[in-house]
Amino acid sequence: MLGLVLPMSPATAAPRLERTEQAPPGATGRPALRQPQQLADRYIVVYRPSVGDTRGKTDRLERDRGFRSAQRYDRALQGFAATLSPAQVEALRHDPEVAFVSPDRPVQAQGLVPLAVGDTPPAGVRRIESGTADTTREASTANVAVIDTGIDLDHPDLNAVNGVNCVGSGPAEDDNGHGTHVAGTVAARNNGAGVTGVAPGTRLYAAKVLDAAGAGSFSQIICAIDWVTATRTDADPGNDIAVVNMSLGGQSTAVGSCASTTDALHRAICASTAAGVTYVVAAGNSGWDFDDTAAPDAPAAYPEVLTVAAVTDSDGRPGGLGSAPACDSRQSDDTYASFSNYAATPAGAAHLVAAPGSCITSTWLNGTYATISGTSMASPHVAGVVALCLGESGSSGPCTGLTPAQARQRISDDAKARTTTGTSYGFAGDPLRPVSGRAYGYLSWAAADTTPPVATAVAPAAGDLAVARTTAVSVTFSEAMDTAATSQAFSLARSGDGTPVTGTMSWSGTTMRFVPSSALAGGSSYTARVSTQARDLAGNRLASERVWSFTTIVEVTTLPTATTRQSGSVRSGGAAQLGADDNAYYVVASTTSSTYTSSWYGTFSGVSNSLRSLSVTYKGKQSRTCAQSVSIWRSTTSSWVQLDSRSVGTTEVQVDRIPGGTLTDYVTGTSGDGQLYVRVRCTSTSGSFTTSGDLMRIAFTKPGTAT
Repeated sequence: MLGLVLPMSPATAAPRLERTEQAPPGATGRPALRQPQQLADRYIVVYRPSVGDTRGKTDRLERDRGFRSAQRYDRALQGFAATLSPAQVEALRHDPEVAFVSPDRPVQAQGLVPLAVGDTPPAGVRRIESGTADTTREASTANVAVIDTGIDLDHPDLNAVNGVNCVGSGPAEDDNGHGTHVAGTVAARNNGAGVTGVAPGTRLYAAKVLDAAGAGSFSQIICAIDWVTATRTDADPGNDIAVVNMSLGGQSTAVGSCASTTDALHRAICASTAAGVTYVVAAGNSGWDFDDTAAPDAPAAYPEVLTVAAVTDSDGRPGGLGSAPACDSRQSDDTYASFSNYAATPAGAAHLVAAPGSCITSTWLNGTYATISGTSMASPHVAGVVALCLGESGSSGPCTGLTPAQARQRISDDAKARTTTGTSYGFAGDPLRPVSGRAYGYLSWAAADTTPPVATAVAPAAGDLAVARTTAVSVTFSEAMDTAATSQAFSLARSGDGTPVTGTMSWSGTTMRFVPSSALAGGSSYTARVSTQARDLAGNRLASERVWSFTTIVEVTTLPTATTRQSGSVRSGGAAQLGADDNAYYVVASTTSSTYTSSWYGTFSGVSNSLRSLSVTYKGKQSRTCAQSVSIWRSTTSSWVQLDSRSVGTTEVQVDRIPGGTLTDYVTGTSGDGQLYVRVRCTSTSGSFTTSGDLMRIAFTKPGTAT
């Protein structure tokens, strides 16, 4: 990639080119030259937003302060770049209409090795599934700008047009090769000759900011960003730039927010992304963390860009089965490139993906081709992916209508989904096989997914008649989904009157889960629906609407319809006195000799033979302490099954029990409704007594009836 030359001080430091060699194992020290650097006496002056006539303001300053501006900006920034004396800088910093004065910084390019190849999708394009040995993608509907050394505008394998020359006069022709190579990876044509890019035939705009030696400055890069931003508001909608690739970078000062930054390059990118442009940039080739707090790489560390680390791939296939690439035996197939910069903070990892960057073959000067390495070569793979996401072959894509921030997130999410649903897709160094202290991101994915998703499972099941009132409704899909769109496509309503059910949504993998805000009505049918507005990560809508109904369980609480004395004698009351905890008693006197015993049972009618749950409640007291048992009749064995046993005296005691075993064994008959019996028995050897029953009831659930 291109690197900013950032010496320790203008007087003593030598320029540093971005390197491709891997740092020594275990090395932790920071390189001595990792500090911001400035082009001697060159500055970028940024006006406050209140300045209306920026060009008039610059004219007045030139006249009054005695300098001439080299660049003027009125879109991404309002201001200018110029060579200034210390006195002029000081005067400008005290001008109330100047927001800040930022140092202009230099850039340089690394060495390159050409190698011609035949016309197939290169290994890197195949690795991110943008092409195969015999297939490729089509042109994006979006325009892509390459901010670099320019582009060979006459190269037959490129659909390239002139954009802006911020280095000199004339068209933005490439006189170095780097920009043309980047352009081919984005969009080399599918024309039967040479190579194909990620988005073949996409229109490319050349923005020249680096000269024949690969040298340039922040002020020249801002010139190109200003031009790109202007395309979004000029009278020609056909030239609107949607995606920018910048394979350049180096150290800067600590990264601030868009609102507070005094880094002119950062401020320009903030304004341009706000205008709708998505920036894809290289992570850097120094084998260090681009998001270092004190001396981060710029623009790689800016949160508003999609930063790209480099992966080595030698065979265009996953699995790590290829040999070392021919142009660099130090690298290993399907492993992070040893020269690639990485993220060391969560903030840096949040806008980072990876793409092939070792031994990449692409277009070169004078209609030829070359093979070179670097994160400069990884970045345009992802720029092509973003372009395809915005639209392809005249049709809109899943990123259509998204903001640059949303598009960046979509590309990251797609890369994660492809890796996590097919683990062989990734590489050594991705989040599934991480390197301690280093984040390289997930491998970007460009496959043309045209398969619509389907709902493979739902719960509760269609036709279920015994759904708990507190149930959650879930849908499992055949692939990773756009969670926001799919959540909005789901609804749950009561079938009878269409009353919608509110609740909260959550996701676990490919399963969507809806939890109602309150319990559903018992014995009611509900209809769940997922419309075709649900879509997967590639934007494919659900194959067909999924609609199903279920019915909540019926909850029944019932009282005895009759009482039957077994031992002793009835003193007063009957089943009616057992209906409430109200001190109105059903009273049974015990026998009067031997083992004094009172025994009686309540009969419950209309109990379903399809019951799903059952509980028994009894509350009563005795006039003399005795051994009380509460039992339930098992019809299938004609025997009493004890539920509770305890000593009970003159204080009322409540018993709540859930019978075990097969619940239908306690109901007479084998279908429909039957009867159920609960017995209260108390014995004493101390003398006669009376049993006073205050409350007896059962609660059970049964399937509802579909409506």
